[in-house]
Amino acid sequence: MKTRYAICGLSVRGINHFLLPLLGRTEGPGGNDFSAASEVVGIFDIDRERVEAFNHQLHLNIPFYPAADGLPAFLDHARPDVLLVAGPDFTHADAIVAGLERGLRVIAEKPVVISCTEMQRVFAAEADSSGCLTVAHNARYNAQLGIVRDVIRSGVLGRLTNIEYVYNLDTFHGPSYFYRWNRQRALSGGLSIHKGVHHFDVLHWLIGSPPERVFGFGALNHFGPRGEHNPQHQADRPLTHAETRAACPYFQKHYAAKRRPNEGRLTPGWDTLRLPYPAQYPGDAYLYDSEIDIEDTYSAVLQYRNGVSVSYSCNFSTPIEGYTLAINGTKARLEASRIIDPTGQSSGSDQSSPVRVIPLFGPPRTLDVPPLAGGHGGADPLIQRDLFDGPSEESLRLDRPATSYDGALAVACGEALWRSIHELRPYTMQELLGSWYRASPSPMSPLGSPQ
Repeated sequence: MKTRYAICGLSVRGINHFLLPLLGRTEGPGGNDFSAASEVVGIFDIDRERVEAFNHQLHLNIPFYPAADGLPAFLDHARPDVLLVAGPDFTHADAIVAGLERGLRVIAEKPVVISCTEMQRVFAAEADSSGCLTVAHNARYNAQLGIVRDVIRSGVLGRLTNIEYVYNLDTFHGPSYFYRWNRQRALSGGLSIHKGVHHFDVLHWLIGSPPERVFGFGALNHFGPRGEHNPQHQADRPLTHAETRAACPYFQKHYAAKRRPNEGRLTPGWDTLRLPYPAQYPGDAYLYDSEIDIEDTYSAVLQYRNGVSVSYSCNFSTPIEGYTLAINGTKARLEASRIIDPTGQSSGSDQSSPVRVIPLFGPPRTLDVPPLAGGHGGADPLIQRDLFDGPSEESLRLDRPATSYDGALAVACGEALWRSIHELRPYTMQELLGSWYRASPSPMSPLGSPQ
């Protein structure tokens, strides 16, 4: 018998990461085909036109369940074995809880939820459920970071002392969040959660200990009405939407050669099916709108339960995209970096440096990173196999499958950061997660049962 899957939210990530592999429609190197053992039995979404276009283009007839009819009706009629949660971030908590209340296995795209208040609801539902929750934290499947984890566990670095982690997004990828729903905290939790959970999850996974407290600074420097490059600042009259775009350096750099300033909403082009979004994007949002209420620049210090400290920064408008990571220990230092082209237009658009290990008293050595095919530097095909076929031996060895608690710790760091920015004080995980906070890094197994 085939496993029955239903999905909440026909997002680009939901299509490419979940549905196409389950339907056997992936193409290119690294693509997975799980269709022999899988059946997609329903799509729950706010946007009928988008779902109908998806079915039409792929010659499918997956039942559509409108959000207006509610989650209970959807789950009762579709009767899935597994619920996939991939809608806008603010919809995750209700979908996860509804799935757990019916004893389903739930797979949630990151961030698992957008606040620790929502996370406590999820924990309570999971504790009372025969089902379980897995969070699709795909950054753990990065080949370079897998090598970093192995080096740490080998003991060659000694006891970890502190980490330096910088993540930059370029002038194509970073601004894209600011003409989508992500730009409002009520819908995304802000970018310290929506994007930051990738980074915070990687940190506590590598460190092997839960975060304890966070203190940070941040601001909205590039976008919103006061954004540095808003053409309105230089105008002697109010500019139309098209005039603002035409004079905007972000538009000029990435879109002017391909489209006119008045052609409607922008898209980064990752939706290769080019499906409509009429319900979610009824207007024509842009980078300098007044409803933007999140930050685009973050700097933080994190303290972990085992004494490791981290200096972290993330910027959403820089000339290049990627990260630099340095880990200091009592015996050696480790360095790694990665450069990414999110447009996919340059050759070698994902370049991971060798992992360099520099002992305090000895010669350095480098560990090459094998190239992997597939999305996110080869991470997506690997996590898909874990999610839909079961964790591989390598994934179990590296502790890659992310539990609900792993997801919660990442969200708690992101919420602590934006709250710290606005309240000018440190925040602890205990404050935000309450009695659910534990000293162990992951008190729940990947299948949701106590270890």
